[in-house]
Amino acid sequence: MQNVVPAGRLSRRSRNLLYVAAAAMLLAVLLLGLGFFLSGVPLVVPSNPSFSTYQLLIRLCFAAAALCGAGGLLMALRALTWKQDNPLAITTGDTLAQFLDNRYIFIRNISKRAIGYVDAVLVGPPGVLVFRICDKHGIFYNEAAHWMQQRDQGEWMTLSWSPTTEAIADISKVRDYLAANGVETPQVFGVVVFKEAPPTTTVTTQNPTVPVAQLDDLYEKLKPNYFSVTQRHDAATCTRIAELLYH
Repeated sequence: MQNVVPAGRLSRRSRNLLYVAAAAMLLAVLLLGLGFFLSGVPLVVPSNPSFSTYQLLIRLCFAAAALCGAGGLLMALRALTWKQDNPLAITTGDTLAQFLDNRYIFIRNISKRAIGYVDAVLVGPPGVLVFRICDKHGIFYNEAAHWMQQRDQGEWMTLSWSPTTEAIADISKVRDYLAANGVETPQVFGVVVFKEAPPTTTVTTQNPTVPVAQLDDLYEKLKPNYFSVTQRHDAATCTRIAELLYH
């Protein structure tokens, strides 16, 4: 099994965002300079009927400069902190690689405008498997798409987040993206994976909407689901899907 990350594409996206951030900062400097120039060199005297409009123009220059500067700074921070890889996905891929041959490709850290961010996707003859990988610690209970966690005193609290709901959204986006790019009836599945094993993390499920596994039982948990049919996509379709998700 190939365990890969589209590092080149992610680096290009980060670099392009830095260019846009630099352009926004430059525009902010120009607008700021224009605002100071119009303030320091009054081109319209107070007695002129257009003076209020002139003052408004100065304020708009300063406001636009502030917005461009803030936007440029945020984009620069986003570009510099853009994740180039996902350590949790690396570990998950390495775990699956023990069981899978070279017909499978595991793509980590997918980030596309049409899909958004996805932890990882496995592409192979059984279809496409979308991963939502968690590194949470504790005792969890999952029924359908609902999640609870046991607290220190033994009481259970409903979680404000649901990895199942997130996985379902990722599955839908990946399926729609592949269908829109010419893959007929793409077979897309999902799984929620907890990195830590018991007793650090314990997960109990009842009729889960999306399969839930931990790294030590991941392959076994997928046998009744993703691996239940060995051939849903032919080799050409698998190659096409991998290219769409990787590039």
